[in-house]
Order: sequence, then structure tokens, then C-alpha cells
Amino acid sequence: MAGLYVHIPFCKKACFYCDFHFDVSFKHKDAIVSGLINEIKLRKEFISSNEAIESIYFGGGTPSVLSIAELEQIFETIHVSFDVATEVEVTFECNPDDLSLDFLKELKSVGVNRLSIGLQSFNDEILTWMNRSHNSQQSVQCVLDAAEVGFDKITIDLIYGIPQLSDTEWRETVLRALQLPVNHLSAYSLTLEENTPYEKLVKQQKYEKPNNDLASDHYSSLIEIINQQGWEHYEVSNFCKPGNYSKHNTSYWQNKKYLGIGPSAHSFNGESRLWNVSNNATYLEKLDSGVATYEQENLSPQDRLNETLLTGLRTKWGVNLNALKTIFGYDINTLYVSTIHCTQHDCTGNP
Repeated sequence: MAGLYVHIPFCKKACFYCDFHFDVSFKHKDAIVSGLINEIKLRKEFISSNEAIESIYFGGGTPSVLSIAELEQIFETIHVSFDVATEVEVTFECNPDDLSLDFLKELKSVGVNRLSIGLQSFNDEILTWMNRSHNSQQSVQCVLDAAEVGFDKITIDLIYGIPQLSDTEWRETVLRALQLPVNHLSAYSLTLEENTPYEKLVKQQKYEKPNNDLASDHYSSLIEIINQQGWEHYEVSNFCKPGNYSKHNTSYWQNKKYLGIGPSAHSFNGESRLWNVSNNATYLEKLDSGVATYEQENLSPQDRLNETLLTGLRTKWGVNLNALKTIFGYDINTLYVSTIHCTQHDCTGNP
């Protein structure tokens, strides 16, 4: 089984904290859609014919800026190019202000069966502060509309660690989110990334930078509420009603193969990591000229071991030590016997 990621590099507005690749100009939108279709055809051999696609993820950017006609073209190419599993999970990232009832119905009709909605906050002042394009009323209504249309897999994103967000309001935010008809929550700490408007505003002393202690308090409150509500905390930043894991993101943490299509998209085949150029115009030029759109890093056995440890330890499942020994010859009991001994004892011989 493998996954497919499609990056849509456009947004109507630039969230001031975001360092993902996107463009607020739609000048190349038609060409990018054609480019995505072309790249799928050119790189379809990345997924072998005996491997089924079990997850398709439209990320960005903001995929909900696409029209249904554009989505249909992309889906048609995917189904012609790959063996798509009958129970494929098709996730579509979207903003609340794009999700009209009609659009939701159309998304469902073309095969989208999981929504990932970027709510971020229920506070209108904070949404304005972040330069989001929606308001709190739209946040709630779009989720209710999605459930009414028949989407039973809905995830929402929230951001914590915002300087002006009190722990009390954050708790209220989480509780309000869990009262909506959703079965998955992704929560991320606000970070100060280089070359973002947020960094510039902090340097100009117009905005306050994130406070790590506040973020830690928010995270602790989140875990407490999640446990009280009977949800699973299955990855550092991801939570769900029992068993409702994100199939696509879980594949990342379990080192499954995936192909990334579009500017800045990443791919992984178990032995190499590949990443596309993060520039729309350059991406299109490379496709037109027949030049590879990506760079590639071949992973050494040590690299693969380290990645397996790092990704596995992000999850509730951890890593299988017997598998590490079989695949990589990595035996923690032999390599770190003294460290393990001192962890279990006080290093004086007393248990």
C-alpha cells in the first residue's frame, strides 16, 4: 500500500505565521493544474503496479481554491495512472470560507471522503490577528454543513501558544471543538518561522513572539481534556475518537511509501527522499523542458534507522525493537546496556 500527496500552492490570503510554499497570485493556477496532471503521468512508475494507493491527500496552500472541474481532471488522471484501493481515504484540506453547501456536495460527489478544515481558532480577534480569511461563525457552520452533507470523517486544526490566548480560553476552544461533529483534531503550537511576516512583525516589536511556557501550559490542558473526553492521543499533535486515525499522516510515521506531486511536495520510497522545487514558475519550466522537478537524497542504513526511531517515537505505538534488530541490526539491549541499567537502577547496584 502507498500514499499520494498533491500540493496545491495557492492561498487567497497569507497567514502571517505560515512558511509552507504557496502563492497568493493565481496567475499560474491553470498551468499548475495542468502541471500536476502531467507530473502524475510522468512519475506514475514511482508506485509499482502491484501497489495500491490507500490514501490520497490534497494539501497546500489551500486546495479548496480549486474548482470541481479542476479536481475532476486530477482525479481522472490519478485513477487512470494508479491502482486505487476500494477503501481509499481521500483527504481534502480546506478553509471554512470556501465550504458552501453546494461545494461540499460537489466534493463528496467527486470522491473526497475526509475533510481537514483549518479552523485554528474560534476567536475573531485572533483570526484577524493571524490574517485568516474566515470568522468564527463560518468555522462552526462549515463543520455543521459538512456533517449534514454526509461527511463522517472530519478533522479540524487548532493553534495554541498564541500570546494573547489565556489557558481558560484555550480550554474553552478545545471543548467547543470536541462538541462539533468531528472525529479528529490536529493541534499545533504557534512557532516563529524564518522569513515569515510574523518574524518581521516581531523584529519590528509590533507583535509578541510565542511564549514556550504558555504553549506548554496549553498543551498540558489539551492532553487533560482529550483524556477526559475519551479521545486517543495517538501522535504528538494528533488526536481522534477511538480508531479514527488519519490514514495518510499515519503512513508518514510508519515509513510507508508515498509520492508527492506539485511544487515543494515530498516523496519517500523507503530508501530515498525526494522533494520538488518550491517555486511555481520553475516547477512549470522544468516540466515543460523534461527536466526532473525534484532533488533526491539516498538514505544510508543509519539514516533510515534514525528516521524510524524519530517518527515511531512520535506515536502511541512507538517502535518495534525486534523489527529494528531484524531490519537494521540495531539491538538496544546490547548497544546501550549501561544506559538502560542506570535508568532502571540508581547505578549503585540498588534496584
